[in-house]
Amino acid sequence: MQKYMIFFLVVLLAGINSFAEEKHGNSIVTDKKNAIYWQDNISSQKSSKDWDDAVLYCDKLVLNDIAHWRLPTFNELFSIVDYTRVHPAINPVFSFVKEGTYWTSTGFAPTRSRAWTIDFRTGKTYYSYTTTNHAVRCVKDIPLQSAKESK
Repeated sequence: MQKYMIFFLVVLLAGINSFAEEKHGNSIVTDKKNAIYWQDNISSQKSSKDWDDAVLYCDKLVLNDIAHWRLPTFNELFSIVDYTRVHPAINPVFSFVKEGTYWTSTGFAPTRSRAWTIDFRTGKTYYSYTTTNHAVRCVKDIPLQSAKESK
């Protein structure tokens, strides 16, 4: 139990003030600090998939002619939690939010049958069986050249 508390504290400190955003149209948020695009459309509010389907969904997603998205890592998804807010506890730049749990790509180390999720009602983190359904918010790495140009 203690090792999980230490993990949580490390992640918490790593995630504080780690998000710099810019909104592009109605479907993409640019996170300049972490050099990723975030999906922000109606599908990110309504989607509910098991972990394998979430991975495939992100890979097939096309937004604003940008393809091949992926599930965010635990640290990436945690970076958009806003503990000054509840219901939802997410950075207010996001327009489409399901008040519930979202998948991360980060597996739960003791077993391959679970992965980490973050609940945006409160910002709490959980691990869940990969066969359960949770919401999906995909990310895409900003190409290196585009990241340099935006600085």
